[in-house]
Order: sequence, then structure tokens, then C-alpha cells
Amino acid sequence: MKFSVSFLIATLISVTLLFSQEAQDEVQYAPGEWPREYTYDDGSKLVLYQPQVKSWEAYEHLEMLIALAFSENASESPSVGAFELEADTDTDMVNREVKASNFKITKGNFPSLDKEKSEKLMTRLKEIIPKNETIISLDRIIANLKRAQSELRTASVKPDPPKIYVSQKPAILLMFDGKPIWSPIKDNDLKYAVNTNWDIFKDSDTLTYYLRNDDTWYRSQRLGPEWVAAGKLPKSFKKLPKDENWKDVRANLPGKKIEYDKVPHVYVNTKPSELILIEGDPQLALIPDTELLWVTNTENDLFLSRSNNNFYYLVSGRWFRAENLDGPWVFATKELPTDFLKIPEDHERGHVRASVPDTPEANESAILAHIPQKATVERDKVTATVSYSGEPEFKPIEGTSMQYAANTSNDVIRVGDLYYLCYQAVWFVSTKPDGPWEVAEKIPSEIYTIPPSSPVYNTTYVQVYESSPTTVTFGYTSGYYGCYYSSGVMVYGTGWYYPPYYYWGGYYPYYYPYHASFGCGAWYNPTTGSYGRGAAVYGPYGGMGAAAAYNPTTGTYARGAVAYGPYNARGWAEAYNPRTDTYARTRQGANAYGNWGSSVVQRGDDWVRTGHASGEQGKIAGYRGSDGSSGFVGRDENNNLYAGKDGNVYKRDESGWQQYNGGDWNSVDNPIDRDQAKQKFESRSGDLSTTDRAQARQQAIGSSDRSSRTSGYDRGTYDQLNRDYSNRSQGQRNYDRTQSWNSSGGYNRGSYGGGSFSRGSYGGRSGGGFRR
Repeated sequence: MKFSVSFLIATLISVTLLFSQEAQDEVQYAPGEWPREYTYDDGSKLVLYQPQVKSWEAYEHLEMLIALAFSENASESPSVGAFELEADTDTDMVNREVKASNFKITKGNFPSLDKEKSEKLMTRLKEIIPKNETIISLDRIIANLKRAQSELRTASVKPDPPKIYVSQKPAILLMFDGKPIWSPIKDNDLKYAVNTNWDIFKDSDTLTYYLRNDDTWYRSQRLGPEWVAAGKLPKSFKKLPKDENWKDVRANLPGKKIEYDKVPHVYVNTKPSELILIEGDPQLALIPDTELLWVTNTENDLFLSRSNNNFYYLVSGRWFRAENLDGPWVFATKELPTDFLKIPEDHERGHVRASVPDTPEANESAILAHIPQKATVERDKVTATVSYSGEPEFKPIEGTSMQYAANTSNDVIRVGDLYYLCYQAVWFVSTKPDGPWEVAEKIPSEIYTIPPSSPVYNTTYVQVYESSPTTVTFGYTSGYYGCYYSSGVMVYGTGWYYPPYYYWGGYYPYYYPYHASFGCGAWYNPTTGSYGRGAAVYGPYGGMGAAAAYNPTTGTYARGAVAYGPYNARGWAEAYNPRTDTYARTRQGANAYGNWGSSVVQRGDDWVRTGHASGEQGKIAGYRGSDGSSGFVGRDENNNLYAGKDGNVYKRDESGWQQYNGGDWNSVDNPIDRDQAKQKFESRSGDLSTTDRAQARQQAIGSSDRSSRTSGYDRGTYDQLNRDYSNRSQGQRNYDRTQSWNSSGGYNRGSYGGGSFSRGSYGGRSGGGFRR
């Protein structure tokens, strides 16, 4: 192909304008569309292909390969080239976007140009690389990344299973966070249980317990498994305060009648537990091309391996194994049968792949968990308040000289003579336990030795990244909200049980719960990279660890999580932190580092600015964002041009890879086949004569016409291209999944973890049955 160097330079200058605000404004692409094609008044055309990620160092510095094609007019074949680009990055986990800036072209290869012309072109490109920010799809990036175990922070979580109940009949699981705590209700003979997520009352006159299950009521003389239909409720129920605290209870008075034999079995425990509900005898179905059977008549993730006749149960990211459903159950994540790797992505239980070590989904979830979400705090505009129930009470942190405050909902840690407060993923420091508090610019290294057995272990996932005389930049990773990397997968909670703190300082009890690993119906959501809580499964007000009693700040006294008001989608949230009433992920913006436009951290406050909060830029309406920046998100249709690590450009068809060479495309040998052919030849040639050796070589390698083939790339480039080919498809699936999640409002739990939001006799299923 013939064209002028000046014209190619001018055209490639237009390539870089794709990154700037002066790009062809009339060209608009929907998010997810690749490649990008640009035509010009003189008839020339430029096509930019999806960038390939080489590396993402510390999740702050990105290296990419980008292939492009240019044709001077419609009648000529395009000329292709490739260049390498580096950029600094900042990640917005809420919107699944990465902002890239400080671009630098490090290498380029344009086969149709000689050395001198290529150098001129590179010089010109380096002069015009933009300095503004560019939006890149996080889903596209993580599909290209692999991480060694040594690069991941592994938490020493406790592998012990919780108490696991199995029922083949209607049942519910009534959990108390420790010994039941009964609180009085003003001007009423009833008391209510503070530390449970169910509506359960105690009649002081008859010592009878009453339990609400949606619109039906049960009663019992003791907190055990035997309950009967409540019949007529005591008149005290009509005297419940007419406020939001008891709205759901009053709405279900006197309740619907229920037949005696329809009352579910009630399992009661004072520690977080789990309930496997099966609708009758287990119904098993074979997963194709495996020795695995899955139980189809349950919403739990329950499998049977024919290779060892063991059941496998997934809960909170952990696998447990038992020879029969009655147990005993043992930790099994590290020794899953290899058939779990073969579960199809599109299978009804395909979501469990995120919890199977060595799957792409498990790798992506680990990467997401280690990407810090950052925010910058202005020192002189930020403070915090800590309230204690009585005088500050501190307890020792096991294995350290530090202590933590027990009688407050805040995470306060005493280190020597100083007190450190971690609130909404921001660190503060004070010389007194109750303040005044100042933004901390340096955190003692001792804090990062807090073990998982401590209830304040999650604070070790919040760090200081930068500081200046006026600001401090903090960042947190998923451990702050209870999502930890262990045994090759992400798990919910540390596995340790932290007894709550409760205190009677007046008429109502103060109750401070902690994270709980089990009893919350936790399910991993690959779209948000965190665990959601299927709260409705284990009670109307959330899973264990999401309860609070009297709140002196708001004057609210209620049972369960309703003290904070309902979560989005009525009763669940992503990675909820009961200590701070914050979420790590939601689609409504209730995120500690990304809610309400440019403000974060505290509801209604505007004292932490992220620079990438939701709503600040708007959504990408094509290749550029609303500020003119470009976004690397795209569709794979005809997106078939790749930059090789060797600097050449390749494309793939049914016969394999082709390399661009001096204006033509040439098929290239598969280096694996080539190596095998050489080995085959060497094994046969021995001491043959020159003529016989030539014949043996021809027989070994094959007699096909190789005139159109080149000797090809090295094994490293071959492997890289195949990875990028696979990753481009995986990135597309990731991107589509995120778009589906966003368009559904973020409430479609069933696609990622099973279950439903309505609750009935089968603990999370409406109408006392299962919804398939």
C-alpha cells in the first residue's frame, strides 16, 4: 500500500484525538462497542481496536497494547500498526470504572514504514498524548489480569463450620446473637428480643413467646423447636407504639390463620448458624461432563460428588463436605474434586465458580478485592464523634499490647497513649478516648498486626496512601466490609464469632453487634465484587450481625436492623457493616466512598471527595465521557485485531493466527505443533543420511503447502495472543453482566446467588415452597 508519511502522521494524530476533547464529535458509540471506526472528509478511515492489558502494577499503573488499522481510501486495503501505552490509574469500584491519566507511549511498530519514518511518527505521537483523564472499563481490565498467590493478602480465617441444620420439611431458623436480650416496651406488658432479626415477643403475664413469620403468628412456652399456631393474640399487641419501629408488626395483626400441621419447625440457636432447606427428598441432576450431581429442589448450593459419594455445601464462600446430610461437616475448599472446575458458566449453579479455586471467576474476585477504593479528606473540614455507653470500656486485643473499645458502636483502638478511630474507612487520632478527633496522617504498624480473632480486624484493611499539609488520602479494600481472601477464594467473614456487647444504662438496653460470618445468607456477587446478604432468608430484618437496640442518637428502639430503616430492595445490602451502618456496594449509592455525587463517607455530609464519585461525570455515551474523555469498553463483534508482545499485529480466523507483514496477512505456524514436529523428526532421524533425513523431516512436519506461511511467532507471543483472545471474550461477558445488573437496578440477586427476597415457611421462599 502506498501513502505519504505526512498523511499517515496526520491520521495517527487523529487517533490520539480520540483521547482528547477534539475528537470527531459526530461519532458516537454505545458503551460496549468495539472496534471504533472513524472516517474523514478525504475518504480515509481509521479503526481502533480494543486495548489489551499487559499489566496493572499495584492497581495504580496500567500498561496496554493497542492495535489500529488505517486505509487512505475505500479501495485500498488497510495498513495496520500497534503501540504500547502506559498510564496512571484511579479506580471507582462503585461505577466499575478506572480513570487513566499521565499517558506515555513507550513503543510502536508500523510495518509499512521504514525506521526513519516510524521514529518520526513516534516522536509526533509522544508530543500529542493527552494529559486529561480517560475512562476505562474495570471489567475489561480484570479479565486480562492474573495474580500470583504471593501478591494477594491472605487472611487466616477460621475454617470451622457453623452449626448446619438440614430440613426436608418447612422450617425456619431463629437465631439470637448470644443469650436472648429482652427489652421492655413503653406502656406495654410485652417485651421484645433485641438481639435477633425476627419479631419475637414475651408476654410478661403468661411467660408465653410469640413469633411472627410474615403474616402468621406462632406461640410457645419455651424457646425450642415446638411451636403452634398462636390463635388469638394478647391485647398488648394492640398497644404497640404507632411509629415506624413497629410498622411491620402492626400491619400483620392479628395475622392470618394457619393450620396446625402447617406450622414450620423452628430451629433455635444462640450463635450464627445455617439452614439447608430441601423440598422433600433430594432431587439430583447430573452436571454434564462431570461426576457432580446438584440438588435441584433447594435454593442452597448443594452438590453430591459421585467420585467419593460426599455432599458439598457452599455458604459464605466456604465449601463444607459431609458423607451424609446429617453431618458431620468439615472444611473442604482446599480439596474440592476437580469436577467443580468443569461446572459450566451458564449452568443454574454456575455462580459457584467464583468460590472454586483456580477458576477465572475466583481469580477475578480476588483481584477486585485487592483494588483499593480511595478518597481524599480535607484535614480542617473533618472530625468525628464517638459515644460510649457509660465510661469508656476497653478490652485487650489478643496477641498484642493494644485494646479496643467495647461499649461503643465505633471502632476505637488504643495504642500506647493514643486512640485511633476508624470510621467510614477514614482514620482519626486523639489523646482521649472520646476525642476531639483529628484526621490521622500516619497509622502505627502495630494496628496491622491485629489478628482475625479480634472484632476490629476489619480495620486493618484501611490505610493511608498519601498525605499533604491540607489533605490525607485513605483507601480500603474489601476486608473492611468483611470480605476476605482465603484458600484461593473470597469468603465472607473471618469465621470467628464475636460476642456482642450489651449494656443496661437505663430503660432500654444498648446492644453493639459485630460482623458475623454465617447466618446471614451471604452470597458472592461477581458484578460488585463483594458479598451481599440474603437477609430475608433468615428473618424479616436481616441476617445475624445486622441488629441494633435503642439508638440514643435517633431515639429509635427496635428489633433487628430496622433501627436503621429498611435497606434497598427491602432487607438486603452488599457487604453491610453493622458498626457504622454503611454498605460497601449498592446500586443506590449508599457507599462509604461513593455516594451522592461527589460526597462520601457519611450520610448527608460532604467531607470526603473522591474525584470519581457516582454522578459527578455521568455515564459514557460513546467512546468519550461527558467531559470528552474516552472509555475502553466494548463489544467483540469484528473486534479481531490484536497487538502481539513482539510488536507485530495479528488477527485470528478459523485456521488460526495470521500476522501482518509488509501490507499482507500471512498465516503463522502454531509453535506447539512446530515443536512437536521437530521432536518427532529428531526421534525418527537418528543416523540417517542427508537424503534420508530430508525425507524423514518432510514426513514428520508434513507435506502441506507452506509457501504462504511464515515461521511465526515465539511461544510467548502465541500464549499471550491466545490469552488476550480468551480474555477479550471474558471481558465482554463481565461487561454485559454489569450492564444487566445496572439496568435491573442492582436487585437481581437470583442470577448470582440463588434465593429470593420473600420469606415463608421454607425460609426465603414465598408460599412455603420453592421458586424455580
